[in-house]
Amino acid sequence: MTVRWDAVVQDNGFWSDPARPARAAAVGDANSPQRVQIWLFGSLASAVEERPITLHLESPFCVDQVIAELGRRYGVALLAKITTPAGTKARNCRVFVNGEPVPDTAAPVQAATTTAQIELVLLSALEGG
Repeated sequence: MTVRWDAVVQDNGFWSDPARPARAAAVGDANSPQRVQIWLFGSLASAVEERPITLHLESPFCVDQVIAELGRRYGVALLAKITTPAGTKARNCRVFVNGEPVPDTAAPVQAATTTAQIELVLLSALEGG
């Protein structure tokens, strides 16, 4: 019997299960800067020595702003791994905020804590990318 690895992780369902409602996050002060920690995985991890990358962004922010700031700091070579030539997130790049997958990188992120954890994973073809 074959079991998918993500089906056995706590708070995760099989791909055939109905979608779970998104967890509601407490909205912080809209005028205060939000501390954002970015963890890079896969081939992105070798592109940057800093672990984790820490940004301070005005709240609420979106993942697109985080990706743009990474490109500004680390150059077009890193940005080209994360985005398509049209500037959208590449299909083989997965984004998680506080452990939850992010389907829309333009949606505002309103973290419930003082630090938002953002994980960017670049999947190779063998990993499903």
